[in-house]
Amino acid sequence: MKTPTVSPKDAQNRSARVPGIKALAAVLPAALLAATSSIVACSASNDGSPASDAGTIDAALLGGQACTGLNSGYLGDDLCITAPDPAYGVQFHFGPSSYTDSAEVAQFLLQPGDELTECTYFLTPNTETVYFNEYHSRMRPGSHHMLLFTQPAGGGVTETPPDGGPLNCTQSLTQRNLFGATTPKLDIANFDGSPENEGLAVDIPPMQQAVMQAHFINTGTVPILREVWANIVYTPKSSVKTLGDPIFFLAGLAENISEGTSTTLHGTATVPSKAADNFRLVVAEPHFHTHLTRFDVTATIGGTTTNILEQWPVLNTVTDPIIRFFDSQTTNPAIDIVNKNAGAYSGDVYLKPGDTIDWYCDVTNNDQPQPLQFTEQVYKGEMCNLFGLYAPSTGGPWFAYNP
Repeated sequence: MKTPTVSPKDAQNRSARVPGIKALAAVLPAALLAATSSIVACSASNDGSPASDAGTIDAALLGGQACTGLNSGYLGDDLCITAPDPAYGVQFHFGPSSYTDSAEVAQFLLQPGDELTECTYFLTPNTETVYFNEYHSRMRPGSHHMLLFTQPAGGGVTETPPDGGPLNCTQSLTQRNLFGATTPKLDIANFDGSPENEGLAVDIPPMQQAVMQAHFINTGTVPILREVWANIVYTPKSSVKTLGDPIFFLAGLAENISEGTSTTLHGTATVPSKAADNFRLVVAEPHFHTHLTRFDVTATIGGTTTNILEQWPVLNTVTDPIIRFFDSQTTNPAIDIVNKNAGAYSGDVYLKPGDTIDWYCDVTNNDQPQPLQFTEQVYKGEMCNLFGLYAPSTGGPWFAYNP
């Protein structure tokens, strides 16, 4: 890590602004249910067999080509992508199985002024462990986010195969996020592109209980269709050298921010004791709603604090979070606190057991009569979460739940 860009005084001031809160145990179950109450079912379009170690295929087919001839009558037909070849990947889909069946379509419609987060449950189709380091997703207009994750048997609703319709969400604290999206289009290709990440991939064990979550809000005047396409591209087992796993950091679970007030939410994630010598943060992506004016992330390594990510969302506006990669090949835009230009640290972020990642959210409630709480509601609730990927895996996701 380079010389810190955050002074001890600045870090102390931010910590001092964190409000007093109730014990985490008293609020976590309800808060987490609210946070993940929008999971949508998807249907695998292939048999999930792992990619062959030999042979090649047109790269455009892996990420998904634009669907042809789709005319659903709703906005976003141009976002539809085709499934990858079954030998090379799998597509998960949240949306109607038929655009001509009015009852089927009705399950996925969202009326003007409505907001909804729902789930669907299914088994992953792979009969042996598969690996991936590339994924692509598309979401129709009105989308806020999508999450795709797995959970242990009994950790919520179990439904295999899905019935095709969306359900309420009942996720547990042991979910494992595979990937998510907060923008209509997301393409992540080969995140092992730097030497230190060569052969980096995420594994999916066979026949996992999976969940796909979709959050939509309709601010328009006509019904919209809730639909998401997500493609995972397999990487051959023989090329896998290091396994990564997701980070899943939540803060502000007990927030209660009254109208006319501002506060800073703060979360801390401590590097696990069993972290390897080359343990590192690979990818980080903020997650927030419409009442943030600043989201910043620091890494404290051996007692030295460095600012590694900054973003200044526009108050009362849906602002897309920015994904940042930390490796020897990526040059991120420089952080400019004076002019409030989003940026991130450039280079590897290696961490040792006991080191920490801290994230801060400056929140202002300037328009909601009811206090802002940790909920899915884009305009009436707020979140201060950090998602991403770390490596090498310690055997599961790196969780941090902060009140």
